[in-house]
Amino acid sequence: MNETSTPTIVIADDETVVEATWFDDRPVVDPSALEAVLGWNLKPEGLCRGDACVPLPDQSALEHPEGIDLMAAAGTLGRPTLADPDAQMVAIGVPADDRQRALVDRQAPDATLLDLDGNQRQLSEWSGTRRLLVAFSSW
Repeated sequence: MNETSTPTIVIADDETVVEATWFDDRPVVDPSALEAVLGWNLKPEGLCRGDACVPLPDQSALEHPEGIDLMAAAGTLGRPTLADPDAQMVAIGVPADDRQRALVDRQAPDATLLDLDGNQRQLSEWSGTRRLLVAFSSW
């Protein structure tokens, strides 16, 4: 358990650096950081963006004496999270509705990757053709 606020990299829609305090491998941030990271604000009616709000049946599930549990807030919005407290890094995935829509529509994000010759290529370069993307990890 780390009770010191440290800069933490959050990769969501964009990469953001926020001050976070880590408790039990979970980042806790100031409520004002939610908008920068997730695009939503915590209000009495729930997590809100503009006029749209996601009601919180139990707001205390997000609250921590030091702020807001970032992973719990993302989970409330249907966004999967992965945290590495040693690297002080959090990855937040796209909302479940967006992932489902991409599967139904069979649309992959226009990723930019290196080909076997080290050249940057985008998936959209092969629009209209079938593609097979092979990925692996050494860990």
